[in-house]
Amino acid sequence: MAPRENERKIGYLNKVTRNVRSVDPSEFRAFYDDLNAADCVVLVGEGRSQSALYIGMGQMKEKTVKTMVDIDFPGRDIVEAAPVLEKKYDKIALLVNSGSGETSTPKIVVKQLSDYIERTRSEKFTINAIVSETESSIGKIAEKNYGCVVELKGRENRPYSSNGFLKHGIMNDVYELGSLLLLQKTKEAINEQAGYGSVPKKIEAESKKIKKFVRSFVKTESYERILDNLETRSRITMGGLGPARNVAKMTAIRLQHVKRAIGDEAYLSGPFAPRSRAGDILFLLSWSGETEPLLEWCKGQKKAGGFVYSIVGKESTLSRASESGSFIIKSSATTFYERATFALSPLPLHLVERLNERGLKLPEYILKWLQHSVTE
Repeated sequence: MAPRENERKIGYLNKVTRNVRSVDPSEFRAFYDDLNAADCVVLVGEGRSQSALYIGMGQMKEKTVKTMVDIDFPGRDIVEAAPVLEKKYDKIALLVNSGSGETSTPKIVVKQLSDYIERTRSEKFTINAIVSETESSIGKIAEKNYGCVVELKGRENRPYSSNGFLKHGIMNDVYELGSLLLLQKTKEAINEQAGYGSVPKKIEAESKKIKKFVRSFVKTESYERILDNLETRSRITMGGLGPARNVAKMTAIRLQHVKRAIGDEAYLSGPFAPRSRAGDILFLLSWSGETEPLLEWCKGQKKAGGFVYSIVGKESTLSRASESGSFIIKSSATTFYERATFALSPLPLHLVERLNERGLKLPEYILKWLQHSVTE
């Protein structure tokens, strides 16, 4: 099927840009200064907020970046790790991404570290958070002299009657993508020692590039083909290693909501993903396009009669092997994963749009998601 004559809507990207632009400069400067001064940054988040945080703050230069699930994290929780981190580093920044400011694990970690700082009077820690709700448990950490909070709009808080919507919650694409863009450009400025004032300029330039390549991607024949495949009785597995796995995870979570609503499933590659069958979809992400395990997954999928799509950073073995379609995002490895996330972001929304056009009855919360995410 050829691409649609009418361009598919990606209006939510304008909302992402507007929200990031509206961040308070004084809040952001304090946030930037804390991260720039730290020689160790500990990342905390859940779900897609966690993935956005990991993608945005990955590949930092001259800083140690840790997560609490790392094998070498020095403790079972932040309280046990804090004294060890103090001995090893001069300045430690806890960096939290939580739209609601009430997410379970981040809220617990912030409370534990806050109690530790006040009990020990440590001056080595700062708690830095991005939230959409400043009156939340995490948002209120800004009241402490070691706390710094950036308010980023984008999280929807609207009353809906649908039980499905209440159970699953709105897919806060605008907030998650906004936090990714802000974190990505903050990291780049710190890596380059360009100063906090360079971040807004970087965001403006990147926003224009994002819109350009997302529009290019959604106009391709391979994008239309994957929508054709997704609306059939099929399963999709998103795959990647290292930073690419976080991109795959964000997309798989969002696709799962839609695929489950029509009786199918979306998976993240790994031990719990099903074995390939004819008609199933495998979508792989790799900057180099030469990652051996992904090439093996590709080979197995094709042998089973499935479809293989990919997003890569260059013409490569994987792009050539992805016979169903491959999209190339020419960029450095540092920016590839952020851009791949944005490129994939409209896919679940356009699948909902396609199914709705077919007259398929979908849960109310998914239709509300379409209404508030795709349109202006």
